[in-house]
Amino acid sequence: MSGKSLNHRYIPGLDGIRALAVLAVIAYHFNFSWARGGFLGVDIFFVLSGYLITSTILPLKGNQLTVSLKKFWIGRFRRLLPAAYVMIVSSFVWAMLFHKELLHTLRGDALSSIFYSSNWWFIFHKLSYFDSFGSPSPLKNLWSLAIEEQFYLIWPLLLMIGLYIVRKQSQLAKVVFIGAICSALVMAILYQPGADPSRVYYGTDTRCFELLIGCWLALVWPMKRLSSQKLSTNHVKKLNSMSFIALTIFLVSIVYVDEYQSFLYRGGMFLFCLNAAILIACVCHPVSILGKILAWKPLCWIGSRSYGIYLWHYPVMVLGTPIHEIGNPSYWRVAWQIVLIIMIAELSYRFIEMPIRKEGFKDYYRKYLVFNKNKWESISLSRKISTVMVPLFLLVFFTGMTGVVGEGQPSTSSSYPTTIKINGDEPTANLNEHDKQPGTAANEASTSKEKEIEDVQQTKTPKQDENDVHAVPENKEFYSGILAIGDSLMIDIAPTLHTIYPTITIDGKIGRQVSQAVKLAPNYASFNQPNNAVILQLGTNGYFTDDQMDTLLNAFSNADIYLVNTRVPRSWEAKVNEALLQKAQEHEHITLIDWHAAALNHPEYFAPDGVHLEKKGVEVLTNLIQQSLHKQN
Repeated sequence: MSGKSLNHRYIPGLDGIRALAVLAVIAYHFNFSWARGGFLGVDIFFVLSGYLITSTILPLKGNQLTVSLKKFWIGRFRRLLPAAYVMIVSSFVWAMLFHKELLHTLRGDALSSIFYSSNWWFIFHKLSYFDSFGSPSPLKNLWSLAIEEQFYLIWPLLLMIGLYIVRKQSQLAKVVFIGAICSALVMAILYQPGADPSRVYYGTDTRCFELLIGCWLALVWPMKRLSSQKLSTNHVKKLNSMSFIALTIFLVSIVYVDEYQSFLYRGGMFLFCLNAAILIACVCHPVSILGKILAWKPLCWIGSRSYGIYLWHYPVMVLGTPIHEIGNPSYWRVAWQIVLIIMIAELSYRFIEMPIRKEGFKDYYRKYLVFNKNKWESISLSRKISTVMVPLFLLVFFTGMTGVVGEGQPSTSSSYPTTIKINGDEPTANLNEHDKQPGTAANEASTSKEKEIEDVQQTKTPKQDENDVHAVPENKEFYSGILAIGDSLMIDIAPTLHTIYPTITIDGKIGRQVSQAVKLAPNYASFNQPNNAVILQLGTNGYFTDDQMDTLLNAFSNADIYLVNTRVPRSWEAKVNEALLQKAQEHEHITLIDWHAAALNHPEYFAPDGVHLEKKGVEVLTNLIQQSLHKQN
């Protein structure tokens, strides 16, 4: 391959597209209601990356790449690694100082991020992009950079082999497009409606079609060959019309698409990326009016710093936001976080990204990081700060990674019983093997929960007192049978519910989804009759399809059903509650228990993870259930 590089023209409009994409991602992560599809900004980045990288190394003629592999990879490492590593180390050090409860998961996240394999790390450790106990990992956004880096390592080799075998770029374009279709098919096949989509969302195999669409575009629409002299007036009008239509589709998708739609994973993302390719192709052309509009200087400024903005927005958001506000943003907090993100991104751009890109690692090291005590008085303030802070941060980072520093109590599912069943089976609290280890915080929490359940076993019907909020009203006809199915919150309230209703049947399991409850329902078919009550407390762990909820509700169509909505610091909260309210309004035998309204402004109801309940939260939720059941009768 040739070691020479042909310059490709700078297109300001592409920085405008980058700006729109990164702003969409930020709005999505801040959970703005008008940006439900903001995560699609990552798809734009993928398509754009595939197009630009392929355009840069693609030969004008022949089958030799424009740049050498060594030069290409060094350029990519200079562009991506330094800023990312600074963010990883800084976030880890901040967590060590102020969020020690995150260290038990952050070590693995940091190590996998350093080697750009975090997307597979999250898959194998079953960490949902849309969920996690307690605060999300501040490094979770690096999954997309991992896919890109894997692409940068492999694609030049595949392109070189492809050009050698196929020879004609038009034929190679067909092969690349077929590869994109295959990747999209893998996503469609692996996706399961109503289940956690993280496997298909994180996977390199299921997301590479977005990068391949960009590569395909570079082969059929080479940036270096675009000229305003080759288009007629009619073609110019068509190109400009298509560009505005494509931009409109992009903006509409950001507002109306959300991650819970099955169509998205069964061809929707593929179509969105094709639309992104059309948008990029139009903007790249010299005659594009939209390209000139997107070249607006403020947009270009954001676009040129989009990498730093994307890197830093998530750790700033996660580490600077209380758990109870996740999914329900406080706008004053969002405002100062955005200001901080922009400031850090600008510093990263000026003092890390651009200097290393231009000067290389060695010259940057000599200029900013080499300590010479004889010249200490003469060096700049910025160099003094970097000389002191860099070794200090690295020392703290490596100390934390080795586990020398203790960590706070993790706010994870390991601190709780995994299942609970009361009546029908003997009351039990089944624990993970990890939970059974003596002397752990998880064991203490589990022992406490087991003690409550043992107390329940020994409890007779409670003495009723007019001042006791848990007392069952006298001389009142009541349900002959009560069934309660739920997730981890049901485990929390199970002992209290059993105290109030000694004959109640309770089945709770941590992490339970509606799709799992559907399979469980036939085991409780005996409750599907009049004068029985069925309490369904689900939705804490994610959204569900309309068909799944209808199937579950139909399994108890003859009983009175009580749907407990959710207060969980996650993006799907509003979507879940909207669906539950709709079901309650559609059926007379279904009643909504509005736990969300009762708990919204009461973070003291919840454990540090923002999900499980403290004693006060247990009391309030059980009172709501009790009042609803008695009101109905």
